[in-house]
Amino acid sequence: MRAEEKEKKNLAIQEFRYGVVAELANPFLAAEQKKEMISEKAKRIYEIPYSTRNTLTEDCIRKWLTKYKKYGRDALLPKTRNDKGKCRSITEEEMDVYLKFLEENPKLTAIAAFRKLQKEGKIKSDISTSGLSRMVIAKGLTHKERVIISRNEKTLKFNFIYPLECVQADDMHACLVPDDTGTRKKAILIAFIDDATRRIVYANFSFTERSLEFEKGILHILKAHGRIVRLYVDNGSTFVSQQTQRIMDIMGIIISHSRPAIPRGRGKN
Repeated sequence: MRAEEKEKKNLAIQEFRYGVVAELANPFLAAEQKKEMISEKAKRIYEIPYSTRNTLTEDCIRKWLTKYKKYGRDALLPKTRNDKGKCRSITEEEMDVYLKFLEENPKLTAIAAFRKLQKEGKIKSDISTSGLSRMVIAKGLTHKERVIISRNEKTLKFNFIYPLECVQADDMHACLVPDDTGTRKKAILIAFIDDATRRIVYANFSFTERSLEFEKGILHILKAHGRIVRLYVDNGSTFVSQQTQRIMDIMGIIISHSRPAIPRGRGKN
């Protein structure tokens, strides 16, 4: 499904769900009134967009209502599966290494890139050809797509003038170091750089890529330097969690993700 078609589908579903729960969010409704309205709505016959069903359960209506009251209209957009485009045969870390390697080597086929990383010892897991194909297609990193993007890509510099107008962040996997128990683990650096001044405004090593480390960096910048207008990051697991997106929305910070297969889009001339 093309991006335009997917967006149209998502908006139609969101609008339908909003039409069901909007009046239920009225703060002046008594609990008994709300209960009766939900019960009545669950008895109706609907034309549900992009679905073969024509009825709704009370639990479903309550779930949509809770999401709407807590997070607003955007919460009614259909959610994709958390594991979509992921493969359970390899670890998250190996998948990130593989996808970045694919982006940087558009001429290699998906299988050739995977075997090369296995040979170099950067990936120790194995995966079926069909499983690898599904993952690559889901990420928009097929050989054809990568070659086309590589040919057409133009590397443009950012033109932000003022500090904190745009801050870029990224992770880097470093060497193995012992933790508090003496166990050797891979150190991971997360760093934030101001686009206008090229100044490092936060950097820290840890043993995890969890979004919590990203959020700690944002908090430090807000306290030490001031309000961030825009954050520019890639599509790594650190930067795409729903919790992070909610925090950015609440603080009014725009978070932009670079397009898959264009690592140079995060560069600076």
